[in-house]
Amino acid sequence: MLSRSLNRLFLVLISSLLWVAQVHASMIPAPPQIAARSYIVMDAATGQVILARNEHERYPPASLVKIMTSYIVELELIRGNLSEDEMVTVSEKAWRTGGSRMFIQEGRQVRLIDLLRGVIIASGNDASVALAEHVAGSEEPLRI
Repeated sequence: MLSRSLNRLFLVLISSLLWVAQVHASMIPAPPQIAARSYIVMDAATGQVILARNEHERYPPASLVKIMTSYIVELELIRGNLSEDEMVTVSEKAWRTGGSRMFIQEGRQVRLIDLLRGVIIASGNDASVALAEHVAGSEEPLRI
């Protein structure tokens, strides 16, 4: 009789655990549908990859470079190494840069803040090159 009661108790416990597991599993959302060709999501604390797709493929960085250029310029403004009103001379290279543009003219001097707005608002590749040349002497990446 005791063993029959223990068997029933065991079955009730197992059934309860299975039910809790089902409820818990149904509460976990499906992974998001991401339209990007490539992405990686990782836990910043552990470095564990949570979700990834084509994470080893190489693609042009697109607007990430403009975001980083804007970040560096803003950082230098905050540090006092640059002024919003300083004039930046537009090089031929900046003027010839294709893609989305601010349409700055070669040889002209443009206020730094206007170029920064051209990068952020107009996504201007030409303004980004002009700022990179002004801040770092070149738009070429550092080779480490």
